[in-house]
Formats: sequence, C-alpha cells, structure tokens
Amino acid sequence: MSLELKIEALTAAVTALTAQLQAGNVAAPAPVAPTPAPVVQAAPITVSVVDTPALVAAAPVMPAPPTFVAPAFGVSAITVATGAPFSDPKGLIDYVMGAYKALGPQKGALIQGVLTGMGYQNINDVKPEHYAALHTGVEGLK
Repeated sequence: MSLELKIEALTAAVTALTAQLQAGNVAAPAPVAPTPAPVVQAAPITVSVVDTPALVAAAPVMPAPPTFVAPAFGVSAITVATGAPFSDPKGLIDYVMGAYKALGPQKGALIQGVLTGMGYQNINDVKPEHYAALHTGVEGLK
C-alpha cells in the first residue's frame, strides 16, 4: 500500500468520525461522582487536675540576636560567607578558568585532580557548599 493510499484512507476515517461526532451519535461519557473522604473521629482528650502543673512549663529562653560584623577592608562579603571569592556557578567557572590560565597547562591540569579528590568529575556538578573546599584546593596548587 503506498503512502498516498494510506493518507486517503486516514482522511476518509477522520471525515467519517467528524460527521459522527457532529450528528451526535457518540454517547457522552458517564459522569464520575467523587467519592467522599472517610470521616475520622478523634479520641476524646481528658486532662485531670494532677496533670495541669506538667502542662505549665517555663517558656524557653530566646538566644541573643546575632551580631553582624562588616568584612575587613579588601575582603568581599562573599569570601567571608563561603570562604571562596565566588558564590554561583558562573563565578566558580570564571575563577577556575582564571586559575588554569595563571597556572599554565601543566599545573592547571592538576585542577581536575582537586575535583576528583572531592568526588566530582565535572566542574558544573560542584555544589555551593563545596565551593570553599575547591577554592582551597586550587589555591594550594599555586
């Protein structure tokens, strides 16, 4: 059967189904009634006078609010927070590429060893919580 004959057969079938739908000969699907959720009753709670002192406990003491110190001159807030001069994947890649260029091809290839030592095969897989460790490892190569 050629492709043209198959197309003609399919066109005829679609035309017949369309006519049948327009004529109203197709039964509408039966509506589905939602089933009600089961009602669960909780057990009654009883409190005796003897139990009352145990319920009244001293409120926990709130810890002192944190204090924030401005970063030292020449140190960015990102470096203070993460221990690395980058905080996102783009910054990570920019840093690693800059380190590779600064180290040269032979020592720069050792960056892959730092990655595999951390359990990563690809720089894009490094999680933000490991940025500081990667930064320390790459700085150790310099």
